[in-house]
Amino acid sequence: MMKRSSAAYYCSIGLIVLILLVMIFGTWLKPHGISPNDKINMIQYQEDGKTRYSIPPYAPNSTFLLGTDHRGFDILSLLLNGLKYTLGMALVLTLLRFVFALPWGLWSGITGKGWGILSSMQWVIASVPAFVFLFPPLAGMYFGLRLDQWMKADPHYQLLFSATFVILVTFIGVFPLAHQVAERTRFYNEKLFIEASRLMGGSVFHRTVRHLIPCMRNEILFIFLSEFMQVLFLLGQLAVFNIVLGGTEAIGDADAGYSITITTSGEWLSLIAYGSRYIRLHPWIILSVGTSFALLFLSLQFFLTQLKRRFGSERQLM
Repeated sequence: MMKRSSAAYYCSIGLIVLILLVMIFGTWLKPHGISPNDKINMIQYQEDGKTRYSIPPYAPNSTFLLGTDHRGFDILSLLLNGLKYTLGMALVLTLLRFVFALPWGLWSGITGKGWGILSSMQWVIASVPAFVFLFPPLAGMYFGLRLDQWMKADPHYQLLFSATFVILVTFIGVFPLAHQVAERTRFYNEKLFIEASRLMGGSVFHRTVRHLIPCMRNEILFIFLSEFMQVLFLLGQLAVFNIVLGGTEAIGDADAGYSITITTSGEWLSLIAYGSRYIRLHPWIILSVGTSFALLFLSLQFFLTQLKRRFGSERQLM
């Protein structure tokens, strides 16, 4: 019997709806503009009868609730505008992992072929955090090719790094994901109704599509959401060490020793990379972005937990 919905379940649904609304309408909800015409070079004000000038970034105040960046752009506006890019990037990488891992896991689990290789690769990759595998090659390329100055970097280098980034992040997650799917497939493959289908002449494809996938529908959804959060967390780890994909501009003059790389769209991972470099001088930047990222991650985890409690014992959501 389907479990009775709790207040926590509806609360988790509300949080996800809120995240989706911000992702879709964030561009129109932002309180301040983030176009080149909205940049603030300095603000003139009076103090003790004297005219003084202040330059950004500005600490949180009544006008800019979360402060501004070095261009004078409102951090809250950047966060509202950039959420869709962060979630979109994580979603694409998660889907790429599933494109390779799901068919492989289902095939290995139902036929038993390739199980040894899959188990060995899963053990190797799962033995250390994914960040340890990814950071050395990505950092070497990113800083070796001077992609920290993204707008001035060679477009071929940009394309090479972007392709390498996507391939490595996808590759590092395929084996653990395929192994997890294969294990659950092997569990259901031992059920009597699957064996009956095989004895009646059902092909591997028939058994997979008509029996295994319907039985595993809930679990596949849970695995997808869990994998999405793992990708998001991994991207956040890389961002702390300034490894991000494009969408940035440089302000200042590198030859004069003053150059700041900053996101043009408000994408959250780029904001984390930017804020982490100024954690001592302008701590409100990383605190605002880091808190927002943590709340996003916790909301997704809360939703997954409630979804498992609500539908975990059911074979299907519907």
